Amino acid sequence: MSTAPLELSDVVGYVLESADENDLDGIAQAMKSRRNILRVKAAAAVTEKATVTIDGISPKYLNGLSGVVKEIVNGRGQHATVTLDKASTHKLAFSSDKYGFLAGRDSYDLTGVPLSCCKVTGA
Repeated sequence: MSTAPLELSDVVGYVLESADENDLDGIAQAMKSRRNILRVKAAAAVTEKATVTIDGISPKYLNGLSGVVKEIVNGRGQHATVTLDKASTHKLAFSSDKYGFLAGRDSYDLTGVPLSCCKVTGA
């Protein structure tokens, strides 16, 4: 019996053309499990002084901000303090009234960022 890897197009074709309700439930659960595994792996890759981009966080205006991890805090889950770069500090200053005081500043320490939302960019 051959165990050749499936192509993504084969999987998508199966979902679109052949999967029934039970198959879709199983696929949805498998996707959820895989996403959790990937989140844990991504969080484990975050270290202090790593350059990161924030993604998958709420409030949405924080998505896309970038900076350097200043500190990792262990508490109820793992979170980071990210020192935002100048462009991200400027963007944040004009994204929410809450951060208007940042106008004209070159950096800002954003606290409480979940490690799973810090994507290491390596830059």
